[in-house]
Amino acid sequence: MDRLEELREKAFDVEIWQKLFYQYQQAYIRKRLEAIKYLHEGETRKEVMVKLRCARQTLITWIDLYCAGGLNSLTQAIKSNKPERLSNEQKVELKRMLLENKPTDYGVDRQIWTGKIICEVIKQRWDVDLRDSRIYVILRELGLSHQKAHRDYENADPLVQQEFVSSLKKKVEGLKDGERIVFYDEFAVYD
Repeated sequence: MDRLEELREKAFDVEIWQKLFYQYQQAYIRKRLEAIKYLHEGETRKEVMVKLRCARQTLITWIDLYCAGGLNSLTQAIKSNKPERLSNEQKVELKRMLLENKPTDYGVDRQIWTGKIICEVIKQRWDVDLRDSRIYVILRELGLSHQKAHRDYENADPLVQQEFVSSLKKKVEGLKDGERIVFYDEFAVYD
């Protein structure tokens, strides 16, 4: 059986496709998902290759991935074979720095950690150049996450604010030795 026939015989769930398409923002993942959708809709390989500007072998790889593992297999990140630029020890130290210190502790005139500031501190401390995008991957590896600033917050509900303050006071009173609650404004890094 031809790969394309195998692909078209496989059930295609539009709701799952749409969920994955909006869940994954990376262009390369969306391109894979679009290719399979177009093929299911009856477009030829050549039409899909032209529309998505991809090579024949790339499209065949995507088809094989889909046939073997379904739509979810198309969302797997591209793995790089490049050696890590930060050692495990440096990553552990970076995590400690982010959780326990502020950028001002490293000579940066800011109170909030951003991807760009983290890159600057890594360059200053270990002479390693990294891009912002790599920082977010490292944060995930370290079990940390980040938040982007939003300008569209509505006015806070005073009752909800009071409840937050009360619950925070209870949490602070219940902390054991060595436990801390850490807050960052606009860019949050937390366990």
